[in-house]
Amino acid sequence: MDEEFLYVRDTSSWNTRDQGTVVTDWGITCIPDNENADQVIAFSWENIHHVEYISGCLFFFTNAERTDQYEIHISHFVKGMSDDMKPIAGAELARTFSDMAATQESASEEDAISEVVDRFYSLREEGKEDEALEFAISFRKDTGYVTLTPDLAMLLHKKGQTNQALQLLDDDFNGLPEDNLFWKSMLAYYKYSLLERIDDNEGCRKICQYVIKHVPADLTRDDGVVILEDAKQDFKKYEDVFVNSFLQRPYNQRKLIVPVESYTDLSQKTLSVLDINYLPAINFPMGHPVANQLYVGHPYLPAKYIPFENYELELIEDKVREFCQVMQYLGATEIDIECINSSSNNQYTHINQKASGGVNYKVASVQGSGERDRTNKFIDDISQSINLHQKFYPKAKPSLPKDLVWYPNEPSWQRLYKQRMQGAIREHEERIETKKSQVVENSELKKISAEVKWLFLQANGNWEQSMGEKFEAHENAILAIHVKFAPIESLQGETVSNGTPSNASASVSVFSETEKEYIEELKACLEEDEEISSRERRLLNRLRDRLGISEARANELEESLKKPQLTEDEQEYYEEYKACLEDGNRVSEKERRLLEKLRKMLGISEDRAKEIECL
Repeated sequence: MDEEFLYVRDTSSWNTRDQGTVVTDWGITCIPDNENADQVIAFSWENIHHVEYISGCLFFFTNAERTDQYEIHISHFVKGMSDDMKPIAGAELARTFSDMAATQESASEEDAISEVVDRFYSLREEGKEDEALEFAISFRKDTGYVTLTPDLAMLLHKKGQTNQALQLLDDDFNGLPEDNLFWKSMLAYYKYSLLERIDDNEGCRKICQYVIKHVPADLTRDDGVVILEDAKQDFKKYEDVFVNSFLQRPYNQRKLIVPVESYTDLSQKTLSVLDINYLPAINFPMGHPVANQLYVGHPYLPAKYIPFENYELELIEDKVREFCQVMQYLGATEIDIECINSSSNNQYTHINQKASGGVNYKVASVQGSGERDRTNKFIDDISQSINLHQKFYPKAKPSLPKDLVWYPNEPSWQRLYKQRMQGAIREHEERIETKKSQVVENSELKKISAEVKWLFLQANGNWEQSMGEKFEAHENAILAIHVKFAPIESLQGETVSNGTPSNASASVSVFSETEKEYIEELKACLEEDEEISSRERRLLNRLRDRLGISEARANELEESLKKPQLTEDEQEYYEEYKACLEDGNRVSEKERRLLEKLRKMLGISEDRAKEIECL
């Protein structure tokens, strides 16, 4: 509206004013064909270097090299001119238009953008938000500039188009070169501000950290607020929420963590990076956490995290220990555990030889031996750690122990419990496979390895081949657990709920690494007088919390170290045996014969008698 009209030529039919040329003090606008009204020729005088008339057309060149121009036929300026007069008129128009262009000073890009921004804000202040929105969209599309993108995103959000707003910010952020920290930081700043409005705290935390790391220190908002300082305050708020609610998050969103000394990047998708000095209430093994080390969360104990390199072994040990504990409470008399696909198993070796056999067997076996050693080490470790044979002397009524972790999620165990309580089962073989308690899928390993490696390198670490080997897929280990039960009608003793079943003579000895560490400290405390002082108890409780061992499990471990409780009959046999030793260190043949009669009268087995004598 502020342009001055210098010349108008209406070339439309019947004066419909949908085709023609307009010359103003700003520039020239021409619609050559009303059937293609969207094909508009428009340019300002300040963008024109000079004008030439060539073969019936005026060429408006934007540079001296004549490499870019606008082309308009002379008929759009002059009507009814003969062919003889066109060159004369064309040359005159070219000279006139060149002189007009020469009077203009080219506005700077900054001034031009400032004018666009003023126009946008003016429309918004006038309440013309729809018009402002269309203006900003058109400007972004025509120029590729991101000047109005933050305001455009906020307008879209205001109109309920938040997803479109976020996508717009992402597109423009990704379209900028990496070294354009000014606008990349600005777009990231507005994105996390927008995410805060839709309560995406994790997204805010990740993007805010990017802003803190990359934003120029002197960058300010229109109201004078320094963006770096504002982002630091925002990050503290997001971090508090993230840490305090971390253990309540769905398991897949908190499964993998890496503590770090300082944040360098939070863009990871498969793992969570945490400040080692500001961690959630997590129970780590003794000596942990360690910076830049990967930890895996226990699938059923939210606060327990295990170093990645041995998490599978610890989980399977934990699962087997609980299974054996359940079997013991159900009246097991004997438990055998065997890793049926360990490398020492003949069947396993035969299978591998068959797979590698044929004409090239010798070559294949030599080349593959190192790989086989690596892939089967995990199975061998499990075989050495868990293989056991135990016998029990149950008398208590079958029951379930308290504080079970795996049992609620194991339908086969629950069915076995029902069968046992009905007296319908005397023997059972359970197969436990490591892949069924594997919380990190093999398909995830490559992505996890890449993210951990990136973090490690960002912290100026040296990534060695041995570190990468931690992320190699393990073979599936299969444990066969064979259980024999006492007749259910013979189990009439009382059931106790806070330790071991009454009259049980042995406890399950499959302990996790953290439990073994706790047992060693217990032994030290019980060594002198089998009593634990109040001061020792306080220190043991703190150690138990740090190791992630429940109070109930700690009581079980402590009871397992004390002398087992004897039945009245067993106590009588024990007292008579000790009396036989009062005069020396051995039992005479006559005394042994009398002890044997007593044993049989009391209903004590030979094996149990030997265990009692060893107390």
